[in-house]
Amino acid sequence: MAAFDLDRRSLTDLVNRAGDLDRVPRQRYRREALAEEFHERFVTARRALTSRRPELLD
Repeated sequence: MAAFDLDRRSLTDLVNRAGDLDRVPRQRYRREALAEEFHERFVTARRALTSRRPELLD
């Protein structure tokens, strides 16, 4: 098995995990560009998932 073998079954799982991770940098590093970039990517992934438009992830 690969070192980065995540127990990820679907895009839903990935987006849910990203949502959990999104909270910490947004609270601690509000003005940091990387925290904002992660948040924007998370929002895009969540939008792609809820609207069933995976092309938004490209």
